Amino acid sequence: MWEQYADDNGILCKMRKKGCYAMKSFVPIFFEFDKERDALLALDTLDELGYKPELLGGEMSTVHIHLDAQEITSAIEIAQSHGGRLVDRPQAESEPAIYAMAYDLEGSIRIPAHTVNEDWSDGYAEANVQAVTDAVPSEEEAAFDPSADDYNHFSAGIRL
Repeated sequence: MWEQYADDNGILCKMRKKGCYAMKSFVPIFFEFDKERDALLALDTLDELGYKPELLGGEMSTVHIHLDAQEITSAIEIAQSHGGRLVDRPQAESEPAIYAMAYDLEGSIRIPAHTVNEDWSDGYAEANVQAVTDAVPSEEEAAFDPSADDYNHFSAGIRL
C-alpha cells in the first residue's frame, strides 16, 4: 500500500503505490500534524479527492502536496480539519500568500469539493425557492394601495 523513498533533498517520503506518477511542482504546500494518525487521515481524504499528497518522514508528521491548477481551498480546509498546521518551507510561499491564493475571487469562483451535495433530493432544493407572485395586485392589495392603477399593476410602496 505504501512505498518509501528519499526525495532530492534526502527526506524520507511515503507515497501510495497506486499513485506513483510524475508530479508538477507549481505550488507546494506543507502541513504538520501532532499525530501520524491524523496525518494519514488527511492524506487519505486528499488522495480520494484527486490531490497527490505525500507523507514526509521526520520528528513531526508532515503532509506535502503539489498543486497543479487544483483547488487549494479544499486542501487547506481538509488538512486543518484533521489538526494540520500550514508550515513554511524555503521553496514554499508564505502562509498569507497561500491563504490569499485560496480565497482570491479575482480569477474565478471555485466551489470546494467538500461543499458539493449531489445527493440532494429535488424536494429539498425546491423547498428553499420562494413562490413567484403575479404582478397584478390582489383585491386586498388594491384596497390598501392608494395609487390604484397609477403604476401599471406593480405594487407600490413598502409594506411591513
